[in-house]
Amino acid sequence: MMEKNNSKEDASMCLKSSQLEYLDKDIKSFGFGSFHYYILFICGSLIAAISISVTSVSFIIPAAQCDFQMTSVHKGILNGASMIGMFFGCFISGYMADSKGRKYTLVICMMIDGIFNLISSVSQIYPVLIFCKLMSGFGVSGITVFYSYLGEFVNSKNRKKFICWMELFWTFGVILLPCIAWIVIPQTFRIEYDFFLFRSWNLFAVICSLPSIIFSYLLLQLPESPKFLLTKGKRHETMDCLKFVYRWNNNTDDEFPVTSLMLPDCITEENNSFFNGLYNSILELFTSQYKVVAIITCVIQFCCTASFYMMVLWFPELMNRFRWYETLYSGPKNMTNMCDIVSLFKIEPEEIDLKCNDEIDQSVYENILIVGMACIPTSIIVPLFVNRFGIKFFLGMYIFKKKMHMR
Repeated sequence: MMEKNNSKEDASMCLKSSQLEYLDKDIKSFGFGSFHYYILFICGSLIAAISISVTSVSFIIPAAQCDFQMTSVHKGILNGASMIGMFFGCFISGYMADSKGRKYTLVICMMIDGIFNLISSVSQIYPVLIFCKLMSGFGVSGITVFYSYLGEFVNSKNRKKFICWMELFWTFGVILLPCIAWIVIPQTFRIEYDFFLFRSWNLFAVICSLPSIIFSYLLLQLPESPKFLLTKGKRHETMDCLKFVYRWNNNTDDEFPVTSLMLPDCITEENNSFFNGLYNSILELFTSQYKVVAIITCVIQFCCTASFYMMVLWFPELMNRFRWYETLYSGPKNMTNMCDIVSLFKIEPEEIDLKCNDEIDQSVYENILIVGMACIPTSIIVPLFVNRFGIKFFLGMYIFKKKMHMR
């Protein structure tokens, strides 16, 4: 039975709970099988690609510091460039996901990330490198759309578990990154032609850009989210999507059991310009009935990720500074704390007759690898038990653990 009512209600209220239940039943009708594991693999691999993209700068900074003659301020700006891009890009990617489509947004975002990371690999001046990392961050801001895209293909019984499995792929990315860096960055080759210089860190940047481009192409082969298509009133496209998944899961050309869909009570058309729509979307985020939830979620996300990024992005640089202090500084080491060691680098190497050293100590790769492997148990436990204990339980445990560590 198809029902359609073109009212002017808010778009977020178009799909009522009863209609969502019908959609969930339609999703259940195409079964749970190989398609869901494949889409988890594609989305998870892109999450791992984002993990590699965001944290790769931690190895690029110490390896490229001599080429760009970077000071501590330069390194800090380079570390923060991708975060600034993510901050501004998240509003745009969120609006695009709701107006243009989940898959459309994800492909655009990941291609932006891959292409600008590729350009950064051959950048010869510091401002170009900063701009490329800024745009790369703009691209990876679409990471949250993966959870919507994947979740809208999975029935309510398996949705939370599947979304939580995505975290395991992020962990794989954190583990894979130091392995790639360990193999590539210590290489000593140099390709020079006039003003152009290509070294091991450039090759490392090229390799880190490839997963986003490759898996974006594979994502193109998958259908758009059925929920998004339904909210836009695209009945035929929604049916084609459901049939596609049904045939993949059941490996059959049998007729799809669902013959009709219940359309939303209201279907909104985008008549505004892109920027007007974006402005209204941001305004609604902080003025709608969900504003308190949105603010609380943002605060929790900030608290959960701030310490992680601070450690991972600065870890190789800090380890190199410790090594420099231990091997070259002749003062009373037992009387010096970490802040004093870090502040020693406020003095430029040229001022103390030191040659710029862009080598990364082997212990840096080992320690980053250990950090990534330490995340594996939690990344496995959470999806296995999330249906039993709930997401709030694990989030509360994480916040409690962080609070205990701060004491």
